[in-house]
Amino acid sequence: MALNYSVALRPNPLKKDNPAKAYATAQINGELTLKQLSRRVSMQTTVSRADVAAVLIATVENMIDALQEGKQVDFGELGKFRLRILSEGTETMESFTAANITGVNIQFVPGEDLKNIFDGLTFQPVPTRKAQQAVLRAEKAGETIVDLSDPSEEEEEEETPGSV
Repeated sequence: MALNYSVALRPNPLKKDNPAKAYATAQINGELTLKQLSRRVSMQTTVSRADVAAVLIATVENMIDALQEGKQVDFGELGKFRLRILSEGTETMESFTAANITGVNIQFVPGEDLKNIFDGLTFQPVPTRKAQQAVLRAEKAGETIVDLSDPSEEEEEEETPGSV
């Protein structure tokens, strides 16, 4: 299976004077909604779609509760979820207070099955969404040449949940 990606120039936010470098970004080609997921699971089991959706919703609610309690949530071969605190450092342990905490992220550690999905994965380059839009605009305008080097057309790629 191939994972589509596009390439965009991005500056280093920590070293703004350095020239931009090219980075790959996974191109998402859709979304599996809760309704679609529950329908798929229902078709593969003897459980109704409504019951699957109810279980998934309750699972998420319980996961949130457990994370807020400081627990790690283990989904077996899928992986583990836990909270990770972001903070500013201080010179001494005594000078550190809760005010130094700047945020909280959810850390995901993939399980073995999920790690193995990368085995045999190939990568397929595709145009950026901005490039695709520029080509469509040019076609509609009857133009045969599209300048994709315009810096104002640089793509603002979104980082997807689960980018690993």
